Amino acid sequence: MAKYTELDVEDIAYWPLPAQLVVLTVFVTVLQVVGYHWYLDGKLIALSQLQQQEQSLKQTVQLKTNKVAALPVLRSQFTELSQRYDYLSQQLPVQKELATMLASVNEQGLKNNLSFTRIYWGAKEKQQFLYRLPLNIELTGRYNDIGQFSQAIAALPRVINFTDVEWQRVSLESSTLHFRVRAYTYQFKPEVQDGG
Repeated sequence: MAKYTELDVEDIAYWPLPAQLVVLTVFVTVLQVVGYHWYLDGKLIALSQLQQQEQSLKQTVQLKTNKVAALPVLRSQFTELSQRYDYLSQQLPVQKELATMLASVNEQGLKNNLSFTRIYWGAKEKQQFLYRLPLNIELTGRYNDIGQFSQAIAALPRVINFTDVEWQRVSLESSTLHFRVRAYTYQFKPEVQDGG
């Protein structure tokens, strides 16, 4: 042991082989530890971050791939919904058509031998995307004529829904009915604002 303590670093080339191997092992170990902390550790952290980024990008690509794969179906659904919307919007009157609509209802009543007591538009009722327009109708006539009138109203090109229907005989002996109905049609709000 005393022999190894007397070794001079400047004469390392002449040291015994076991001493040279120990110094070389310590030197290589120190070099590796220092290299790991100064160079490799930063590279490993960067690699870990890149792997996380890769996973994130893979998920993003997968989501976008799924969206692209679903695009033809969504386009088809959108086209179908657009066609339905166009069809329905053509059945709803704009402001300037309301007088014509009222005249059509009156005309259908007269064609079916009905006598109007009252027919008038009520106040607009705001709904989420639409205005609901009540149409109050009171008339008298025979049961079959009222049925044909209702069928003719359903066949009109604009939507009119009958609700709150009431009827009663004009008198106990009479076959004539007094018919009262609250009907509704609808308007899109933008069309009401543009047209009215």
